[in-house]
Amino acid sequence: MKQRMAFNSLARLFAALSLIAWHLGDPPGLEAEVLKNDSVVDFSQVAIQAGFVANERAAAWLTSTCNGTLTAVQVLWMSTTGGSGQTLGDSITISEAGTFPNPGSQIAQLVGPALNDGFFNEFPVVPEIPITIGETVVVDFRFFEAPPSSGPSVVTDLDGCQASKNGIFAIPPSLWLDSCILGVGGDFAIRAVVQCTGVIFEDGFESGDTTAWSSQTP
Repeated sequence: MKQRMAFNSLARLFAALSLIAWHLGDPPGLEAEVLKNDSVVDFSQVAIQAGFVANERAAAWLTSTCNGTLTAVQVLWMSTTGGSGQTLGDSITISEAGTFPNPGSQIAQLVGPALNDGFFNEFPVVPEIPITIGETVVVDFRFFEAPPSSGPSVVTDLDGCQASKNGIFAIPPSLWLDSCILGVGGDFAIRAVVQCTGVIFEDGFESGDTTAWSSQTP
């Protein structure tokens, strides 16, 4: 079952402040990229996916746009009314890409994440995970118990479900399945934060790249 709600920037104020605090300490030469499949933005409509049962999992296949380290994961958690307080999840797992719709080997896991209604909840990954440009990882949220019919729960955008980007571990049959095939109409708002290395500076050169420099004095 799904409910449509507007995602309001005011509702995510404290989450936004925490993200700013997280990134203010980045070392020079690093730039944060948020890996996502969803199109959720401020004031956009989302679908609350409340049809899960305990131990089912919602997953997003995310591809890195740079070389760097994966430092955090994010889950948008919403109800129709908002303000429902904190919800305890079973776990958030980061895995290798595997063969869709089956994730590969587990890389890291956060047990017992506490999620706040109406926010992009961000969880640091410790230790950070090295990642290369074009590499795909799977981030999945596992439910501790079935959400209420009005949420809070994970959400999707409303502009279509992209093939090979979203999966659900469904019970029954206790198998990973393509969420698009199951009738989910959008992409899960489950994301990852990567601190990139080798970013392009204002002079147009990549960090450490001197091959295009001129030896002539202006």
